[in-house]
Amino acid sequence: MASAGVDRKVSRVPLRYGFLSTYPPTQCGLATFTAALREQLTDCAPGASSGVVRLLDAPAGPSPPRAAPTGVVGDLVAGTPGGPQRAARLLNRFDVAVVQHEYGIYGGRDGDEVLEVLRHLDVPLIVVLHTVLVHPTPHQRHVLEAVAAASDAVVVMTETARARLAAGYEVDPRLVVVIPHGAADNRRATPARSSRPTVLTWGLIGPGKGIEWGIAAMAALTDLDPTPRYLVAGQTHPKVLAREGEAYRDSLVAQARRLGVAGSVSFDGRYRDAASLGALVRAADVVLLPYDSRDQVTSGVLIEAVAALRPIVATRFPHAVELLGDGTGLLVPHGDAPGDRGRDTQHRHRRQQDPGVGPGRRRTRPRPAVARGRPPLPAARRRAGHPDRTQADPGEKRTEQAGGGDPMIADVSFAHLFRLSDDIGLFEHALGAVPRREHGYCVDDVARGMVVLAREPDPPFELVRLLKRYLAFVVAAQSPDGAMRNRRDTAGRWRDQPGLGDWWGRALWGLGTVAARAPTLRARDTALGRFRASARRRSRWPRAMTFAALGAGEVLLVYPDHQPARDLLAAAVTAIGPPGVDPAWPWPEPALRYANAAVPEALILAGICLPDEAVLASGLRLLAWLLDLETRGGRLSPTPVGGRRPGEDGEPGFDQQPIEAATLADACARAYDLTGQTRWLTGLERAQAWFLGDNDSVVPLLDTLTGGCCDGLEPHGRNINQGAESTLALLSTAQHARRLLAAP
Repeated sequence: MASAGVDRKVSRVPLRYGFLSTYPPTQCGLATFTAALREQLTDCAPGASSGVVRLLDAPAGPSPPRAAPTGVVGDLVAGTPGGPQRAARLLNRFDVAVVQHEYGIYGGRDGDEVLEVLRHLDVPLIVVLHTVLVHPTPHQRHVLEAVAAASDAVVVMTETARARLAAGYEVDPRLVVVIPHGAADNRRATPARSSRPTVLTWGLIGPGKGIEWGIAAMAALTDLDPTPRYLVAGQTHPKVLAREGEAYRDSLVAQARRLGVAGSVSFDGRYRDAASLGALVRAADVVLLPYDSRDQVTSGVLIEAVAALRPIVATRFPHAVELLGDGTGLLVPHGDAPGDRGRDTQHRHRRQQDPGVGPGRRRTRPRPAVARGRPPLPAARRRAGHPDRTQADPGEKRTEQAGGGDPMIADVSFAHLFRLSDDIGLFEHALGAVPRREHGYCVDDVARGMVVLAREPDPPFELVRLLKRYLAFVVAAQSPDGAMRNRRDTAGRWRDQPGLGDWWGRALWGLGTVAARAPTLRARDTALGRFRASARRRSRWPRAMTFAALGAGEVLLVYPDHQPARDLLAAAVTAIGPPGVDPAWPWPEPALRYANAAVPEALILAGICLPDEAVLASGLRLLAWLLDLETRGGRLSPTPVGGRRPGEDGEPGFDQQPIEAATLADACARAYDLTGQTRWLTGLERAQAWFLGDNDSVVPLLDTLTGGCCDGLEPHGRNINQGAESTLALLSTAQHARRLLAAP
């Protein structure tokens, strides 16, 4: 009986494994993972065999074709007619199919070409999920659920991934198995250390890796003796290289030079085999994983660092939280240059290596400090959007959100904003995610950047420094009579004459916000003085006066006796004009144009600060009308770039721009802070969801890889360029959502 039992068990072991995945020589983590998994599975049972159907973006090799790598039985080239069916026929020759799933490796929308492969499989299917998004688009959710429904087993590598599947997807939990990511044992003898401690980041390089934060951290560690060395090892990701060339790597080199740490930051772009990479990791004093992503549930680099017993500093991406949260490593917030944490890890590790080694000797140059002194604000002004950072108002209570649940909150970072910025200002345009330097800078966008940075609570040093740079740009644009230039080239030359157009209004908005909210006293004082110099001017353009009113309102919420701001705000109310008498079109203009919700927000601020109850009521009424007009089927459908006139309320209009959603979020947040009515939270939720894919084209504008925002929503997709205006619109909306919509 025992013998018969053993025979039956062996007969059920699948001896032929068919893999569907990227595969070496393709350079990506998934290809490396599959090669290692294939080796282990075929080695664990005598006589086992395997083959790989390799995923490619384009046909491999020139004509005549090169021989396929060992073990590759065929290729699935994205978008090839009949390709999925041929791939399925190849996999059906094996006893079991092992399919790696990542949205970006398959053809079709969100990689939905994989579904056609799975429909034609006749053998048992094991799917390994490498990404489980917290906030997928509806189509991304559909793809993953369909993949899971076709599977006999679903493998994830972390408990976080399993929990996300259970909470956010219709997947049979009985199919889901957690098998932790493995790595080769790299616990060999530690090589001799160099005189300078080495901080190491490695892997394929591209936007979203957060290397900007590592370089910024080096600038915060220059007072150590010896100064640490930051080594970034790895080639540029092939897809990034094809799309953008070496623009990202070049921007990192430029950042190191700009921060004065070029001698402490080095880049090794060589390809390393497993032995060479293992030696490199063992030689590191600290491994730094500063990833921007908050969705990453699996990281092979993290596992390899743990396997080498290296001290690790990582952002709080899910796999790091799960693996390092017990104190195995140090976790830091996203968007934080972890200078002190890297210093602590480095010293702790060195004491473990040599008890006689203490902390590095400090030089006498002091570390930068941020002054945060500010007079307390009255409760009414806190409710108008200026929280008192020194104490809470016990009389204020947060109104319950409609629906009772937490809405989607975008996981965004400032990484792309840093990518678009240099030591002069903020580049206006981008080609994809690469700044278009030839187009230069404009006050319009730099002023928007000032608003976003000044509103950020407890900003890290790098954001404070960026705010100072933007403020200096606007100060340089101001003429003695209070007018503003707008356009500047990369040589620092102004390309236009001072004027009072929209850029003047936005400059006043930025100056007023910095004067009221900036984290340093010097920035607040500088901005307030410059605001006063321009506030005496008046523009003949109502929209310019609207933007200026937003800055005047910010000043008055903190400095209620500031007469130039009061006079400017009153003049803006006159320039905007009274609401229309037609209840179907109460808008004070003959057509909706752009940044429309700034108009009711300006009136709301005027009603609060002047004060004027009638103006306040007009602002709230116009905002309610605009929100209703721009809501279609429960989702936001903003006014298109060409505007909207009375009677034009049929099909959705295109192209839709992020600035429309952002100004609506601004106004709804302002109205909620004043009234506590949940209808305004609903408007903010719709604006936030618009960026994440709940829009007329069902396409997300947020690029989770870069942290940027696409420039527009088109009828069948999105404009993939990620310029300053759109990225700031995303960041601004996310700030409001984080403050008002996140679970308490």
